[in-house]
Amino acid sequence: MRFIISRTAVFLVAALAVAACGSQRAAPPVTPHVTPSTAGQNGPAAFVARARQVTAQWDRSHAARAWRAGLVLMDASDLTPVPSKGFSTGREKLAFMSGHFRLAGVLPAGPLPGMVRWANGTTLRLPLLSARAAFAELAAERPCAVPNACGQLTVTGAEPGVVTVRTSRGPASVPAWRFTVAGLGWKVSEVAVARSAFVVLPGYGPIPPAGRDTQGVSELTAVSGNGRALRLIFIGGACTAAWGAYKYESGSTVVVGSWERSSANGPCAAVGIGRTVRVTLARPLGTRVVLDVASGLPLVPGLPIP
Repeated sequence: MRFIISRTAVFLVAALAVAACGSQRAAPPVTPHVTPSTAGQNGPAAFVARARQVTAQWDRSHAARAWRAGLVLMDASDLTPVPSKGFSTGREKLAFMSGHFRLAGVLPAGPLPGMVRWANGTTLRLPLLSARAAFAELAAERPCAVPNACGQLTVTGAEPGVVTVRTSRGPASVPAWRFTVAGLGWKVSEVAVARSAFVVLPGYGPIPPAGRDTQGVSELTAVSGNGRALRLIFIGGACTAAWGAYKYESGSTVVVGSWERSSANGPCAAVGIGRTVRVTLARPLGTRVVLDVASGLPLVPGLPIP
């Protein structure tokens, strides 16, 4: 399997620009009203057409084949995680994000031991990178995000380690190389699994842009115990009086989207508000994957779309 993706996290902006007419006047009071989907509701024709596109793309993807048994990372930023202490200067941060690293030391020549481990005890043995190959991934030397503003970070050594990544099967511990970088008070970790052996989302191919009738959702917060109900969150407008969800079920997926109706007759404040919706499925979710209709990305309980 192959993928092409920048180390910089990909931000998908779905339904954040909401019902604005340029006025900043406060919105009128709105009584929350959630309209749940019924088991037979599939939504309008535009939603169904988009859902079929999303399902077809997913079924063809490397991610679908690796979702249950392989390694699928939910966010590219996990490849080279940044600790909470962060950077002391803007030049350091820009150099890090652009992959501006140079080697001024000796890297270990031996193989890296280890395998991918999940909290439930499941393991997966995948080909691993040498320290030099991991350094090549780290030192990508992309153009600086701010011209002439990047510094240069110097790697002086490396040691074996592990990092925790977010995957389609929950958090997993994966082998990594921990690089010592001059001037940084922390080790820079680089996931050491061969890049051909896993998938990072998003990275399985574009689909046509979503239309106005295919508003998506931002998070799957819960699946009921019997697998028949999904609780979702989407970003709605401040003047929304009624809202709900659409769903499209296939043998391999459940595609979900949202809808809303405004109570405003005039300008409405340009703010987004999280709305909770519920979808009732015709049959238990089982091993099917839940997909957002707008982005085409899979939804994992408790993990917002990156």
